[in-house]
Amino acid sequence: MAIRPIYEAKMHLKPATLQDLQTVLTWITSPEDLKRWGGPLLTWPPQAEQTWQQIEAPTHKVFALVDDAGELAGFGQTLLREENGVHLGRIILSPALRGQGVGRVLMRHLIEKGSALYHPKYFSLYVYRDNLPAVKLYQSMGFIVTESYGEDISCRMELKVEKE
Repeated sequence: MAIRPIYEAKMHLKPATLQDLQTVLTWITSPEDLKRWGGPLLTWPPQAEQTWQQIEAPTHKVFALVDDAGELAGFGQTLLREENGVHLGRIILSPALRGQGVGRVLMRHLIEKGSALYHPKYFSLYVYRDNLPAVKLYQSMGFIVTESYGEDISCRMELKVEKE
């Protein structure tokens, strides 16, 4: 049996709210951070209600990872962009919890939720190559690079779903 981080039992996924997004936006401190987290179409400085619409939160599943006390630990989105695939987007952790195994907890929960909702054949995501902690996490979970962009600045990664 694999040993899970201590955080695993203390955290759960819930539908994200506008208030969760307001907290997330406090973790983003520059226009470059906003672009890296949410893509080039988000506007700086971010305003929660506008960003909520820009990330299409009303039509795509947006989730918050919270601890037993209800404190926000992470945020992510499942998007149906392609047939048979679920795209994981806008993944972010509280700066205070980075490097402690919480990213793995968030990803496990997002993959479990996406699998239950959509029964995909694969999951995809985009990541900047210099975000080494994220790249290493995704690789350790079985994601592989399928495309590179901008002289290898960022890449698309996919995880094939094993059917039981």
